[in-house]
Amino acid sequence: MRLSLALVAILAAGTAAKARAGYDKSEWGMTAAEVQKLYPGGILDRQPDGKTEYRVIRSVAGLSTAMIAFDFGGPKDGLRKVSILFPEQGTEVDLRQALFEPPSPVQAQSVRLALRAALTEKYGLPAMTHDKEDAWLTKTGDSIYLGLAPVGGGLTPVLVYTPPKTSAQNTNGL
Repeated sequence: MRLSLALVAILAAGTAAKARAGYDKSEWGMTAAEVQKLYPGGILDRQPDGKTEYRVIRSVAGLSTAMIAFDFGGPKDGLRKVSILFPEQGTEVDLRQALFEPPSPVQAQSVRLALRAALTEKYGLPAMTHDKEDAWLTKTGDSIYLGLAPVGGGLTPVLVYTPPKTSAQNTNGL
C-alpha cells in the first residue's frame, strides 16, 4: 500500500535527525508562542484554569489533513503533550471547536495499521499492546501512544506524544 511506505519515510525523517525530546520541531517545555512560531496559522485556546491548547492543521505521515493539538500546562508550564488526530481526508476541520468528520471505519483502521507499522519500523515492537492500542518508549524516554479516539459518531486514529514521566506527574494512561 502506497500509504504505508509514505508513513514509514515521513515518520523516520521527522524524528531520526534529532536526539532531543519532543514532537517534530517542538521540544518539551516550549511556550505556546514558541510553538506558534514553528507551526503558524492555528488557533490558541486558553482555558480559565490556565491551561492552553494550540491547534493547527498540517500534513502528517503522508496524509493531507491532520489536526495537531499542542497542550500546555498552567501559565508558567510549557509544552507537555502533542496529540495528532486524523479526520476524513479532504474534509473541513473546525479548529475553534476541534471538530471534524471522522474517517470511515475501514479508513480509520487502515491509517492506524499503517501508523503502527511505521512506528514499529522506527522504534521496534510496542512496549505495550492492548486491543487496538499500542505504545512505544523512545530512546529519549518519550512515550508515543497510538489508538482510535471517539470523534462525533465515529472513531479517528490518534497519536499522542508525551515527555518522560516524573514522580510528580500523574501516571494514568501510559
